[in-house]
Amino acid sequence: MQTLIYQRSQLTRVIGMDVPGKADALGLGWVYMKPKNGHPGIIQKTGGGGGFITYMAMNPQANVGAFVVVTRSSLTRFSNMSNGINDLVSELSGEKPLPVPES
Repeated sequence: MQTLIYQRSQLTRVIGMDVPGKADALGLGWVYMKPKNGHPGIIQKTGGGGGFITYMAMNPQANVGAFVVVTRSSLTRFSNMSNGINDLVSELSGEKPLPVPES
């Protein structure tokens, strides 16, 4: 795995970094989320522009990754998309994500 330069405790601010899941470390714009609730360690990146949003999540140890692009609109819910992709990466990695209670 690539070196993740900054641990969460070293960051002054993490505004917007936790939308697809808790950012535990950061390196070159990529975020690492530690294994939690049945998910393996996931490396992820958000992005977008020009009327769309993107999300990529991967588990290099299992050679699994997913990338999605959707049109941005007032109805777009990023966390719904990223949570689904994180669950997909987990299941393709042989993990069973635990259901998260709705808030």
